[in-house]
Amino acid sequence: MLKNRRKIKAIIFDLDDTLYDCSGTLVLQERRQIARTIARITHCPEEEAYLLQLETEEEYGIKANIYKKIVSFYNLSDTYIKKLSDEFINVDISNITLFPDVTDTLVQLKARGNNLILVTSGEKQIQKKKIKVLGLHDNYFDEILVPDRKNGQTKKACFQEIMQRHTLKPEEILCVGDKIDDELTAGKSLGMITVLFRHGRHFNRYLKDKAKYMKPDYSIKHIKNLLRLKIMEYSQISQY
Repeated sequence: MLKNRRKIKAIIFDLDDTLYDCSGTLVLQERRQIARTIARITHCPEEEAYLLQLETEEEYGIKANIYKKIVSFYNLSDTYIKKLSDEFINVDISNITLFPDVTDTLVQLKARGNNLILVTSGEKQIQKKKIKVLGLHDNYFDEILVPDRKNGQTKKACFQEIMQRHTLKPEEILCVGDKIDDELTAGKSLGMITVLFRHGRHFNRYLKDKAKYMKPDYSIKHIKNLLRLKIMEYSQISQY
């Protein structure tokens, strides 16, 4: 007899710039806010201080501490590094919202029987607050994990725990995110199927030097596009 079996059993999602627009809202808001502080302590125009942050990130990369670079550029006291960095991560997040198609897509994926797991790294309390503000805390996901970078926790280690806890093979998991050099590389190294979400500053950085990074298995512009991926379809297998 024939029986339907789904190839994919679980989907692991990133949060920032995957389920909501972090680059276009929070990051720019943070840069604008900190521009006022930089302008005050360096006696330069706010717009100059704003552009300086964007230019420094462009030159040194997204993962660089641009405030350390800026403090050095202006020959300021090192105490300003922590002050500016703390201000950056403590920006108001009360107005963030999910991309329009996220809620409906998560509901449909759940209805199809997929396990949905959210894995987001960063400042633990801030990421948890984002999850709550976005209305994801008690809805949609079977599990939410927030590895804390400060304590050396990694997404790869979280992915390994997920596979063990849910008895999943890597080829049964989709790993969805915007960062090639973070969640997608971690997922790929474990044998998961990777889906690049084409949005945000990490994606734009990837576009400038694709040859430097591994190639994702799929790429999507909208989260709802997951529903139409061929790998999400049922496959017919024979059972005797």
